[in-house]
Amino acid sequence: MVTASMVFGPVIQIRDVVGNVTVVADRPPYQIGDFTPGAVLLPVGAARRQPSRLLLARHQVVPFTGRDVELDALDAWMGGAEPVSVRLVHAAGGQGKTRLARHVAAQAQAVGWLTWRVLHTPEQQPAGSRWKASGGGGALVVVDYADRWPASDLNRLVTDLNAVSLRTGLVLRVLLLARSAGFWWAALRDRLDSEDGIIAEAHLLPPLDEHIDRAVLFGQARERFSAALDVPDTAGIAVPELTGDGFRQILAVHMAALVAVDAHHHNLAPPAQPHALSAYLLNRERAHWHHLHARTEDRRATSPEVMGRAVYLATLTGPVTRDDATTILTRTRVTEPGVATIIDDHRFCYPPDDPGTVLHGLRPDRLGEDLIALSTPGHPHTGADDWQPDDWAATAAHTLLTGGEPATWTPGAVTVLVETAHRWPHIATDVLYPLIREHPELALAAGGATITRLAEIPHADITALEAVDALLPAGRHIDLDTAAAAISTTLTRFRLGVTADPAERARLFGIHSTRLANAGRREEALAPAEEATGICRRLVVADPATYLPVLAVSLNNLGALLSELGRRNEALATAEEATGVYRRLVMVDPAVYLPDLAVSLKNLGMFLYGLGRCDEALAPAEEATGICRRLVVADPAAHLPVLAASLTNLGMFLAGLGRRDEALFVAEEATGICRRLVVADPAVYLPDLTLALNNLGNRLSDLGRRDEALAVAEEAVSIRRRLVVANPAVYLPDLTLSLNNLGGFLSKLGRHDEALAVVEEATDICRRLVVANPAVYLPVLAVSLNNLGALLNDLGRRDEALAPAAEATDVYRRLVVANPAVYLPDLAGSLNNLGVFLDDLGRRDEALAVAEEAVSIRRRLVVANPAAHLPDLALSLNNIGILLSQLGRRDEALAAAEEATGIYRRLAEANPAAYLPDFARSLGAHASVCVNVKDNLSQAFESVIQAVNLYRLLAAQLPQMFVSNLFSAYRTLADVLEALGREDEADVLRQQIKEALGGAQE
Repeated sequence: MVTASMVFGPVIQIRDVVGNVTVVADRPPYQIGDFTPGAVLLPVGAARRQPSRLLLARHQVVPFTGRDVELDALDAWMGGAEPVSVRLVHAAGGQGKTRLARHVAAQAQAVGWLTWRVLHTPEQQPAGSRWKASGGGGALVVVDYADRWPASDLNRLVTDLNAVSLRTGLVLRVLLLARSAGFWWAALRDRLDSEDGIIAEAHLLPPLDEHIDRAVLFGQARERFSAALDVPDTAGIAVPELTGDGFRQILAVHMAALVAVDAHHHNLAPPAQPHALSAYLLNRERAHWHHLHARTEDRRATSPEVMGRAVYLATLTGPVTRDDATTILTRTRVTEPGVATIIDDHRFCYPPDDPGTVLHGLRPDRLGEDLIALSTPGHPHTGADDWQPDDWAATAAHTLLTGGEPATWTPGAVTVLVETAHRWPHIATDVLYPLIREHPELALAAGGATITRLAEIPHADITALEAVDALLPAGRHIDLDTAAAAISTTLTRFRLGVTADPAERARLFGIHSTRLANAGRREEALAPAEEATGICRRLVVADPATYLPVLAVSLNNLGALLSELGRRNEALATAEEATGVYRRLVMVDPAVYLPDLAVSLKNLGMFLYGLGRCDEALAPAEEATGICRRLVVADPAAHLPVLAASLTNLGMFLAGLGRRDEALFVAEEATGICRRLVVADPAVYLPDLTLALNNLGNRLSDLGRRDEALAVAEEAVSIRRRLVVANPAVYLPDLTLSLNNLGGFLSKLGRHDEALAVVEEATDICRRLVVANPAVYLPVLAVSLNNLGALLNDLGRRDEALAPAAEATDVYRRLVVANPAVYLPDLAGSLNNLGVFLDDLGRRDEALAVAEEAVSIRRRLVVANPAAHLPDLALSLNNIGILLSQLGRRDEALAAAEEATGIYRRLAEANPAAYLPDFARSLGAHASVCVNVKDNLSQAFESVIQAVNLYRLLAAQLPQMFVSNLFSAYRTLADVLEALGREDEADVLRQQIKEALGGAQE
C-alpha cells in the first residue's frame, strides 16, 4: 500500500493508493533517501582499529558546539514564510559543513520535520525514491558536494522539489553543502530566482579566527575521544601549539585531539604538525590492514601495501561500479592477489554508502587528500614516524587517467587532484601540472568549475594553464566561457608582466577583453578593450600598413562592448570608424578583409537601429548580407554564422520599415541556417539560434500567424532557460526578451493567465537587472511593464494595471530625453496603453490628455515612415475617437473614428491575415462612436454588421481568441439597434447573448 507518499523513478505498478500520493515517472539523476541525523554508534573495538572513523560527522563523537551566528541564520531560514527556499553553506574541507548540516537536521527532526539526503547518481540510478509525506512542519533536504553536480542536474532537483511543494503544500528547505560558491552557484541562484521565484542565498562558513579558544575545542574533543576509545586518564594530556594556520579548521583541532588520545593509549609521543597528524592516522589505518592480512581467522589476502594503493585509487576516483573498479586496478597494475579479492577486501575495510558501488574513498576528505599527497614522493615529510611515500604513486594518477578516452571517473579524479594541489605544492608541480601539460583534455573533461579552481591555485603553473587555454574555443562556448575568463585572468597578468612589446600587449588585452565579455563580465572587459584600442591607435601612427587591421579588430570589439553597456552613441562612432578602416583595407586585399568588413557592417547596422535610425541601418545590413552570401559560396563553414547574424538583423530592420513579407523571408532563412549550425556545435551556436527564433516569432506574429509565432517563442524561451543555467550574467537579459515575446503571443491567442505569469517573471528579472545597469536595462523594463499593465487590464484587474502602465510611461519619458529617435515610438505606445486604462477607471479627462499626446507623436512618426507607423496611428485614433465621443465632442470623435477605419481598411486589403482583426475592431469602434454622438446611425449599422461578419470568420478559425470579440460586436449591434428605435430586436439580441454566455452578466 502506498499512503501519503511521494514516489520518484520508474514505477511499474502502484496498488491500494491512500491519501495524497505524488508520482514522477521519469528517472531523475539523483537518489533521495531518509537522512537520519542521529549519531551512528561506533563500537570501541572498531574505533581503536580505525580511529580516523571517529572524525566522521555521522558518528558525532564530539558534540556540535559554537557557530551561533550560523545557527541563528539557519534557524531563521528554516522558519521563513517561503514554501521552498535554498541555502548554500560553503567552506574549505574540514570546516564542519557536514556537522553543521547534521545538527540543523536533528533540530528539524525534533520539531516534526522530515529530513532527506540526496545523492547524485548519473550512472547508477535507483529504481525509484519514495518519501513518506509529512504530517506537519516540512522537509529539510541536504545535498553534499553540490559544487560537483552538473548545473542542470542540480537545477532539476530543486525544480522537482518545487513541483512537489506546489502539489502537496509541503514546505521545503534545500541545504546545499560545497567547497566553493563560484560561477555554478551564481547560475543556479539566478535561474531559481528568475524561473521559479525561489530565494537562494549563500553563507560562507568561516575558519577559526583568533577569537576562538582552540585550546577549549581541543579539550572538549579530547574528552569525547577518550570515551569513544575507552582510554582513561587523558585529562593530563597537554594541549599542543594550535596557533598556526594549519589549525584554522575545526577538523584539524579535532585531529590533534584524536591523535593525542590514541597516542596516549599506545604510550607514544603525539605529533604536533598538521601533516604529521594525518600521517599518524594513516599509519593506524595501515596497522589495521596489516592485522587483517596477518590474522589466521578470516584472513584478508590483500597486503597492506596493496590495500594502501587501493585506498589511494578509491580516494582519487570516488565510488564506481565493480566493472570500473576492475579497470582501475588493472590499469594501474594493482592486481595481486587478484582484482576481485582486492575489491572485496577494500569493501570490507570501507563499506560503501551505496551498495551498488565499490571503492569508496578515505574520509574525511582532508585525510583522503593527505593520503594522496603523503603517498606521492616529492614532499619533505619523510621522517621515521611519517607515512612513507610509495614510488608507485608517483605515476599512478598519470597511468590511471591517460592511455585512452576520458573515463567515467576522470572528472572526479582530476577534481580531487586539483583540490589536493591547493594545499600540497608537490601534487601540483609533480603530478597535476605535468598531467595537464601533456593531456589538457583531462581538464576539459573535468568541466568548467574544476578549470576555474585550477586557475586559482596559488602560483599556478603557466605552461599548464596555457595547455588548457590552447584547447578552449577562441570564441564563445556555453559551458566553458567562465573557465576561459578565469584562465585568461591569470595568463594575461603573467604575459603582460613579461612583454614590453606594444603589439603583443594590445593582442593580450584584446583576447582578455573578449574572454571576460563572453563570461558576462562586461564592465571588467571594457578597460582591457579600451587599452587595446589605445595601443593600436599609437601603433597605426608609426606603421599604418601593419597595424590598421589590428586597430579595426579592436574597434569592433570595443564597439560591441560599449553597445552592451548602453553607451550607444560611443558604440556607433566606434563602429563607423571600424567600418571606414575595413573599407580601406578591402581596397588593398578584398580576399582577406571582406569577411571583417561584413562583420563591421553588421555591427554598424545594429548600432544605428539601436539609436532609432532604422532607415539608415538598412543599407549596411543589406551590404553585409550581400557580402556574406558571396563568401558562403566559397566557404560555407567559415561564413554561414555571420550570414545568419546578418539575416537576423536585416529581418528586424525590414520589419521596422513595414516591409513585413520580406522580413519574414530573411528571418526564416536565418533560423534555418542557425538550426544547421546548432546540429554541428550547439555549445557555440545555441545563442545565435535564440536570436533568430525571437526575430522569426515576431515576424510571424506581424503577419497574423500567431500559432506559429507561439511555437517559435516557446522554443526560444526553453533554450534560453538552459543557457541561463550555464551563465546567467550573459543570458539572463536575453531571457527577459524571449519571455516578453512569449507573453505577447499567449495574450494574442487569448491565453491571458499564462501570459501574465510569463510577463511577471520577465518584469521581476528586469527590475534586478536595472539595479546593476540602468542604462542598458531600463528600456527592457519599460517593455515588460507595458506588457504587464496590458495583461492585468485584459484580466479585469484595472486598478493594478494602472501602476505598471504609468511607470512604463515615466521610464520612456526619461529615455526620450536622451534619445528621442529610438524611444518616441515606445513612448507613444505606452501613452496609448495608459490612456485606455485611465478611461476604464472613469478618469476620462486624464485619459484624453494622454491619448492626444500619443496621437500627436504618432502623426509625426508617420510622416517619416508611414509603412512602419500607420497601424499604430490607427490604433491611437480608435482610442481617442471613443474618448472624444464619451466627452460629447461629436465632430472630433467622428473624424478620428473615420480616419482610423480608413487606415485599417487599406491595411487589411493589403494584408488580411495581419490586419483583419484590427479592421473589425475599428469598425466596431466607429459604430460605437456614431451611437454615442447620435449621428449617421445607418452608417453605424453597416459598420457593426461588417464587424460582426468579420469576427464570425475569425472566431471560426481561432475561437479562443475571437469569440469574446464577437460577443462584444453583438453588444455594439444591440446598442445600434436600440438607437435606431428597434428596441425589441435589441432586447432579443441581448437575451441571446446572455443565454449563450450561460446567464453570466454582460
